[in-house]
Amino acid sequence: MKTFLKNIALLTSLVVLLGCQDTERFVDEVFDGTTRGTVLKTISQDLNFQVGEPSTLSVSVEVIDQRGQDFESIDVFLRYTDNRDEDDPDNVSRAEELFTSFAKSELDNSGEYPILNFSFTNAEFNDFFGLEEEQYDQGGRIRIRLGLNMSDGRVFSSNNLNNVVSGGAFYRSPFEYSFNMICAPDIPQSGTWTVEMQDSFGDGWNGGELVVDVDGVETIIGLPSGSAGTGTFEVPQGSEVLSIKYSSGDWDDEVTFQVITPNGDEVLDAGPSPAVDSELLDYCSLLYRELAI
Repeated sequence: MKTFLKNIALLTSLVVLLGCQDTERFVDEVFDGTTRGTVLKTISQDLNFQVGEPSTLSVSVEVIDQRGQDFESIDVFLRYTDNRDEDDPDNVSRAEELFTSFAKSELDNSGEYPILNFSFTNAEFNDFFGLEEEQYDQGGRIRIRLGLNMSDGRVFSSNNLNNVVSGGAFYRSPFEYSFNMICAPDIPQSGTWTVEMQDSFGDGWNGGELVVDVDGVETIIGLPSGSAGTGTFEVPQGSEVLSIKYSSGDWDDEVTFQVITPNGDEVLDAGPSPAVDSELLDYCSLLYRELAI
């Protein structure tokens, strides 16, 4: 009996050992095609560009590297897309250009990981693209893209990362930030507004939510579960200012939504990875001006 039990134990150990070896081989095969890189974790961002008012835009990112890789610098690129039609002679869109670059030594290296604190004013934006404010008084979108230059020649940016890095609960490293210029608010339509919400993974917004502010009174709208849902908020007659901002959740790259006026007109289509804590309603847009009045 003891010999039988001993043989059973030996056989079990052999099966476990072979199973572990198979698992290790499988893991090795999976990671053979994986590029391990360094990420730029978003710490904070303030991306409210007020047309007609002095504005300072800022982004802070932390260089997260746990594999002993080294980097040399971080490039910052800017692009501007005018709200006007592409064939409009007054369209002043600008293709992406290198705005500035930061060497590793220029970052805040006082903590565990280096931190880049980057900012620019609307005046610096104008100078860089050679624009006068009157040329973009209908507004548009600005995109900031970061490129992380590694010492071995590799470059990490928004074009070579996966969704775990770009919108994951820990990394929050999209490497780019896109947002609307903001003009003085128009008087919003009164009545019931609708928000159509989607989540590409089907598990809700994981803590993400919309903060709707009507003359200082806030309404919180979100998708607690599932792949789609509808929310509403009221704009009373005589309201003067409507503001809609997105508060980040754990998987922002899964989040999309549309905002529809009481007349049935869609004035906002945002996501995936909607801009965080910045005004989403594009008051500069000609379409919005026509619908809001």
